[in-house]
Amino acid sequence: MLHSKIDISGSYLIRALLIIGGILTLCYIGASLLMPLVVAAIIAILLDKPTQKFNQWGLPHWLSITLSLLIMLIIFFLLFWLIGSQINNIADDWPTIKDKASEKLNNLSEWANQSFNWDYQNYIENNKRLVQKAESMASSFLSSVINLLSQSLLIFVYVVLLMIQKKMFIGFFKKLSSDPSAMGSILSGCSKIVSSYLLGKGKIMIFLFAIYYLGFTLGSVPFALFLALFAALFSIIPYVGNFIGGGIAVILSYLYAGTTPALIVIGVISATQLIENYILTPWIIGDETNLNPFITVFGIILFSALWGMVGAIIALPIVGVLKVIFEHTKGMEAYAYLIKKGE
Repeated sequence: MLHSKIDISGSYLIRALLIIGGILTLCYIGASLLMPLVVAAIIAILLDKPTQKFNQWGLPHWLSITLSLLIMLIIFFLLFWLIGSQINNIADDWPTIKDKASEKLNNLSEWANQSFNWDYQNYIENNKRLVQKAESMASSFLSSVINLLSQSLLIFVYVVLLMIQKKMFIGFFKKLSSDPSAMGSILSGCSKIVSSYLLGKGKIMIFLFAIYYLGFTLGSVPFALFLALFAALFSIIPYVGNFIGGGIAVILSYLYAGTTPALIVIGVISATQLIENYILTPWIIGDETNLNPFITVFGIILFSALWGMVGAIIALPIVGVLKVIFEHTKGMEAYAYLIKKGE
């Protein structure tokens, strides 16, 4: 019995794999050059909305850009000040947290030995090493944040230049295409998906922070402000971020204060996740950025491997931009179908 065969060019697949491999290699090797530029482009897209609003109010274009940048700087300074003050509070109590963590781990190890007859030799020393590993992970996380801050001046310069020369860059991309109107649709679609996702996610994070802080405070959870802020900020990373932020909040509350505060944190985060998934996200963000969960998670892992924490945060906007580009490019419809969330 004869079977019909699909017609896929082997040379086309090889070229596609080589192009993808080359782009990923370039992103990895040139991370210090490309990552600030991509972050700056995303921030410039976000600031375009308030700039246009100021223009509609009759302000000159240069003043509109200046006010938008000023608003951005105020928000970032307030956020970093709040995070820094909370980290200082944690640092002051870190010796106490380490002692309580070691004590809790030792009790758990002893209980496991007695209940399951596990021959866990030298568990006290092993638990000390476990605490030291957690300490080194926290240090590496802080170093990645400091690395991002060290590039903040370069990112700010890129943002200013991109906003000032917006028309020139739009004209450049339109000249690359034989159909300028189609390229205009691509640019507007990319801008819409980036701004709608990140601005919507920012609103959701404010809601989450308020609910977390209220729940943790009513439950007398220690470091309520820090844990609420930490869990809310990590929610910007789809799927993975809620587990990371919520999990660390649960572990820290358990090690410092015991089982009851940890259970309160679990209850508050679980209830809030239901509100976020079924009410906040459909209401605020809508269906425009609904992407294939598998591709989303894979994109987060891929870009976090390439660009660290920053890559994980901007992975979904980048995947969304790729979806828009594939939808408007002949021969790439199958890739757009793969990225899109199924019916």
